[in-house]
Amino acid sequence: MRQWRRFDIIRSTLEEKMTIKQAAQILSLSRRQVQRLKKRVRTKGPPGILHGNTGRKPPHAFSPELKHRVIALAKSTYFDFNFSHLSEILAAEEDIHINRETLRRWLRPLGFGRKRRKRPTHRTRRKRSTQHGQMLFLDGSPHQWFGSNLSTLILCTDDATGKPLWGLFQDQEDLNGCLRVCLQVFSTHGLPQSFYLDRASHVTTTRHGEVHRSQNHTKPTQFERAMDELGIRLIFAHSPQARGRAERIHGTFQDRLVSELRLRGIHNHLQATQYLNQHFIPAYGRRFAVKPENRSPAWRPLPADVDIRNILSKRCYRTVKNDNTISVRAQIIQLLPTPQRRHFVKAKLQVNQWIDDSWHIFHPQYGELPCTLLTQKQRAA
Repeated sequence: MRQWRRFDIIRSTLEEKMTIKQAAQILSLSRRQVQRLKKRVRTKGPPGILHGNTGRKPPHAFSPELKHRVIALAKSTYFDFNFSHLSEILAAEEDIHINRETLRRWLRPLGFGRKRRKRPTHRTRRKRSTQHGQMLFLDGSPHQWFGSNLSTLILCTDDATGKPLWGLFQDQEDLNGCLRVCLQVFSTHGLPQSFYLDRASHVTTTRHGEVHRSQNHTKPTQFERAMDELGIRLIFAHSPQARGRAERIHGTFQDRLVSELRLRGIHNHLQATQYLNQHFIPAYGRRFAVKPENRSPAWRPLPADVDIRNILSKRCYRTVKNDNTISVRAQIIQLLPTPQRRHFVKAKLQVNQWIDDSWHIFHPQYGELPCTLLTQKQRAA
């Protein structure tokens, strides 16, 4: 209809029912362009009104064969990738370079794409930390990472850059998993200034005697005790929305990482942890990390004269029994002879259980003492 309207107006100028100036005003064209159209219509008739490229295929257009191949890949190998992620993975794995908007235009009519997310309620945006290492997120993300079975990803992320630092897959989030992630991050980068955490039971105590009480009036957890010794401030959120950046990173991981784990044929915690830290996190950092406001990092060096594994451990204090043993958590630990003393009966010792489940006993004067864990057979003898 648009082309027919244009032809009708140009024909009116040929029949001298309308001037060139009037036609140019109606068509929003210059007088020179109207004269060109008038000349083409006089020579070719109605087809002269059409643009020269009408009906021609653009030289940069994708071939139908390529389009069918991409649709077939999206239906089979990459059925659970979003449009942006699919564009990146096609370029990396298939050497097919197509932007996400073209993929959206091809695949949306076929039913691909996710539902629009519910619009969140208004909240005040918290400004990012200014330095790398100034504030870290540490949280577990339970999800079906490998199919129908539920697993948990414990992930540590930097607030200033939005870059994940290290992650660990295991059955569920617990103290040992969080300490393992902290040990890896601290050994690689140093000590941060603070952690922004949720109020998980292995991180902080919020109940005492079935009554809610302030954290200051309860005994600190092992995690709180370890962070206090390292001089790391703990900030606790009262809602998931308060830690929105960490929650959004987990959402992105649940979208992208699940697809890549399936694509690589990874179905266990060990392989998933290796792939996550060696491949996915570096690629994620290059793609999504931002530059901090202050380029000077806030990491502090580890104490040179302290084994950090003794701090990032489960610690308690026990008194040595008459048989030179210690009983802790249903385990019997036998102290071995030392050159300093024949026995340590009645001595109060510090007992550390490392994250690898090994036991380490310390005397305030003689340091670490040799010991061995008694087996059930030895205990019964």
